[in-house]
Amino acid sequence: MSSLYRNILKKSWQITKKHLYLWPLGFFVAFLGNGGEYQILTKQIGNVRNQPEAITNLQGWFNTVMPNLGLPFGRGLLLALFLIASLLIILLVIWLVISAVAGLIKGSVDASKDQRNSFAALLATGSKNFKPVFGLFIIAKIIVYTLLALILTPLMLATFAQGNVTLNILIIIISFLIFVPLTIIVSFVTRFAAAFVVLQGQKMTEAFKNGWRLFAANWLISLEMAFILLIINLVVGFALFIVAFLLFSPFFFIGMASAINQTASTLNIIMIPVILIILLTMVIGSMLATFQLSSWTLLYLRLTEGGKAHSKIVRWVAMLPEKMKRKKIAP
Repeated sequence: MSSLYRNILKKSWQITKKHLYLWPLGFFVAFLGNGGEYQILTKQIGNVRNQPEAITNLQGWFNTVMPNLGLPFGRGLLLALFLIASLLIILLVIWLVISAVAGLIKGSVDASKDQRNSFAALLATGSKNFKPVFGLFIIAKIIVYTLLALILTPLMLATFAQGNVTLNILIIIISFLIFVPLTIIVSFVTRFAAAFVVLQGQKMTEAFKNGWRLFAANWLISLEMAFILLIINLVVGFALFIVAFLLFSPFFFIGMASAINQTASTLNIIMIPVILIILLTMVIGSMLATFQLSSWTLLYLRLTEGGKAHSKIVRWVAMLPEKMKRKKIAP
């Protein structure tokens, strides 16, 4: 790992460790997923693989629900209230997540300059940038799913109706080759564009264009950074699994013994480690999200303010001729 990544990750860890008020923001950011772009890769692989089933399920849903919409007034009113309440909760969560993203970007930059802030102030800053940052996420979804809806879905509907297995597999492969890379690229662009909005006050469309330019000029660095963060995420996840296993095992065996003896407290005994594991997962997830978004923000600063940066692969390739020359000279 070159000094580019080492310096960024070291600084991000210092920020995460020292500025704990960023963790609540990280908690909400974690709802976007801590696996980053490579988590998107696995998710979209599943989406592509399940597209035929999803289309069939959607058709079945319409066939089942549409004839049964004639509900009595009381049930209809309760259903409407339930839908409204659900919508309000979803909107609140979206506002918190997007505001946390913007606030954490600003907080990471302030922390990198040893400037302290507060959760409330950063959330307020994030709220001010909610519209453009949320707009960036909407643009990203529109780009990806418009392509899916206008090109891939009609194509799949036409081919799967024919029942040609070979053709169906070919369409799935084409979907994978188009949909997955596009999703990852748009995710990178959105990350950089959000930083342009929050840190430079750019408008949504201008920020998205600049995010694309920054990614296009540094796409290999972006991929390497995402891969490094994925490895860190996997290591932390594995460590969390080990801790959870060690924490849960004693209580599990005690609970099993209590169940054999028909003790009423069996469920309470088992629930203790479950609650502890949930709390531990929330804390670790918040910390990890803070660390990762801080890393991306510092990478953005390095690429926009720190001059030309080179990826590790480029550095390796550049060093190969010199290494080969040394081998030839050596007796």
